[in-house]
Amino acid sequence: MNNTSPTILSVEDTMENRILVRRILESQGYQVIDAVNALEGIKKAVEIKPDLILMDINLPDLDGFTAVTRIRSFPQLTTVPIIALTARNVMDDRDRAKAIGCDAYLNKPIDVEELIKSVAQYLTTQHKPEAAATKREYYLQEQSLTLISELERKNADLEAANANLKAAYDRLKHFEEAKSNFISVASHELRTPLTVIHSYNQMLQMLPSINNDETAKELLAGVARGAARLKEIMDDMVSVIRIEMANKDFKFEPVSVRNIINTVETEQSSVAASRQITIETDIARDLPIINGDIGQLRSALTRIVGNAIKYTPDGGRITISARLLAKTNGQDQAFVQIVVADTGVGIALDKQKLIFEKFSTAENVALHSTSKTQFMGGGAGLGLTIARGVIESHNGRIWVESSGYDPENLPGSKFFIILPAQ
Repeated sequence: MNNTSPTILSVEDTMENRILVRRILESQGYQVIDAVNALEGIKKAVEIKPDLILMDINLPDLDGFTAVTRIRSFPQLTTVPIIALTARNVMDDRDRAKAIGCDAYLNKPIDVEELIKSVAQYLTTQHKPEAAATKREYYLQEQSLTLISELERKNADLEAANANLKAAYDRLKHFEEAKSNFISVASHELRTPLTVIHSYNQMLQMLPSINNDETAKELLAGVARGAARLKEIMDDMVSVIRIEMANKDFKFEPVSVRNIINTVETEQSSVAASRQITIETDIARDLPIINGDIGQLRSALTRIVGNAIKYTPDGGRITISARLLAKTNGQDQAFVQIVVADTGVGIALDKQKLIFEKFSTAENVALHSTSKTQFMGGGAGLGLTIARGVIESHNGRIWVESSGYDPENLPGSKFFIILPAQ
């Protein structure tokens, strides 16, 4: 490297030591190039051909001795002096360092005067290569170089794979952001025409001629139901975006889990009764208060129970239970566990994580049939995504357990919710 002052390559993984060495050597007018591991040190040594190398022995990828062996294998680096630096206190390290091609061996913590003196000395004398003493040493050195070369190749492959993986991740992130932006814009743009439909529908229902026409009233009622369903879907889309953007505006306060469960049971009982499904509760008496947003938690549990109703055949049963989990060893935080169990068709093992992702459903999309309550009725695939977002925003967890999907034997599913207690 053509510079007016000598260039020193410092191979050191500890930042504090790198800074110290740099300050010492730059105060003497040297130029310092840093490398944080052995492979980077080897690469930079080949690229810049420094006037001297300081090599730490304890490095995270290869030990310094192996790195020195590799550096000495390059013809243009055979005369570059190398000084080993180490905090190790191993008896034969000094002899080993000399044998593999180091010119000096300095102990840490670094003695400033000794470092300055050694650097100045070996910049003047340079390294004088010595041939291997025996064939055995020659072959061992050759084998070591082969192994290092293979490691360098594997490392290059790994770096390329990591670069490809990062590029793929960036593309997926871009697509995810684009999808979220589309959902946000689409839900916003649909609200205006939906409001017009809803308003005109109400005006039509108030016309005297409509009041006397049962067929027209039934048709307009169908329009109203469709508009209400579309509004629910758009509200779900907005909820997903808000959760992803951490713009939840939750209002945390002391909340009774018992009250939430009883409210959801009452609200869902009529829907369940329309399909002869029984909803039962089993709530422990010692259930503590939790800190949360009562509206959001009720919404999350409603979505989970609604999902259970949808995938449970007529005449089935849904149980909502809650209990206090016992503290394990070393655990200071107590947790409340809520379980929603059904006697439904179950969920395939490969879909038990996917159902919490946006627009994912457990059923075959080709057989999709839009309905919030009918058996196996489809939906937008956002309910469980929102429920998970709400639970995780309360520092909780949600998951599902099921032996699999079986519409004949009905293995059922259990949704587990864990929330921290006060």
